[in-house]
Amino acid sequence: MKNKSQQKKKSKGNRIAKVIFMKILYFSFVELDIPNACQTHTLGVLTGLSQNSCSVDAVVPRPKKVRPKIPGVRFYYLWPWRFSALGRFWIKMLGGAYFFTLCLLKKYDVIYVRELQVNPFPRWCSKIFRIPFYIEINSILLRQMEMAGIDENRMLRVERHQASDFKQATGLIVPSFPRYNWIIDYYNLNPNKVHMILNGTNILAAKKTDRSVALKKLSLPQNGFYLGFLGIVWEYYDLSTIFKAMQLCLEGIPNLHMIMIGGGPEIDNLRNKSQEIQVNSRLIFLGYVQPELLFNVMGAVDVGLMNLTKKGLQDLGPVTTRFATYAAFQLPIIANNMYIKGYPDDLIQGLSLVPPEDLQALADMILWLYNHPKERKERANILHDFVIKKLTWDAITKEILEIIKHDKKLK
Repeated sequence: MKNKSQQKKKSKGNRIAKVIFMKILYFSFVELDIPNACQTHTLGVLTGLSQNSCSVDAVVPRPKKVRPKIPGVRFYYLWPWRFSALGRFWIKMLGGAYFFTLCLLKKYDVIYVRELQVNPFPRWCSKIFRIPFYIEINSILLRQMEMAGIDENRMLRVERHQASDFKQATGLIVPSFPRYNWIIDYYNLNPNKVHMILNGTNILAAKKTDRSVALKKLSLPQNGFYLGFLGIVWEYYDLSTIFKAMQLCLEGIPNLHMIMIGGGPEIDNLRNKSQEIQVNSRLIFLGYVQPELLFNVMGAVDVGLMNLTKKGLQDLGPVTTRFATYAAFQLPIIANNMYIKGYPDDLIQGLSLVPPEDLQALADMILWLYNHPKERKERANILHDFVIKKLTWDAITKEILEIIKHDKKLK
């Protein structure tokens, strides 16, 4: 009996010993206080890595308010940059010091960073310590700098650094097909190095409040029809066409409103535009809402909007970060049909698609969805099923880890 008991214990110990903990050094250039896509994706990936038996040392700017706690993730906080030039400089210097020190003291399987500008330290550490290097591409940085009127010398400097980063990287993770194609063509990369993975969401927080209760909490009329916009307000999102389409819809939907969740650099211009075309009284501005509190709001939304300008679509693609959140709350979504080829069929069939910057097509789609509640529900359910199966942070991170494991086998 004693021998059998010892054998069982030994067998159990062997099973535990076979669990592989991947050690990851992570960096994200993000403000964790601001509840936007950057915060959501950073914390979502870190949570997913934790859930998939990884040990992570995360180097991030120090939050001013709540510091996150994730099992298996140890945070190394940097001086908070607060969007200043001096802050950017210190982030890089302190982050570089952390990277070199941690790589000297610990043996990592992977360096994983979320977006880089001119920050060579992760690349240098990857070279010096021979650690596989992965970059999550948040945007086409050069295109955004061009739109912002950044001087050519600075853009050339960023381009050189990105070219070096991409050359050193074992893999690049991008969330849109236009961005995927642009990066491969512009930097002449091997397509096998670049991986298109959609952004995920936290399903556990996606139990929305009943519609009538949500409307009552927001002091909104129960007989209204509510469009919803979630995320950062900036020039890539085509809010101007949305406002004009709302005007066209008022005869068919007298109680049409739009709930604006989020903020951003264009918020003042947005308010001015809404006044110019006389829809400001139909907009409800809620500002930023922490992800864990969205359930109080999303129940009031009837249709989620994911409409971009043509220029925005060239970078973000038609399926943006907010898609997974809308779908997790079982909302039908209006999106653009440009660059939709290549996305999964079970996602496309749930979307209500319109051409970009097409005022009449958007108005017609809003009216159609208003008049077809059954179809609204069916499309929302298709999208919800897709997210539940494929876009949880656990599922997204599993896909990333499979790429890393596959690359290791090839070496």
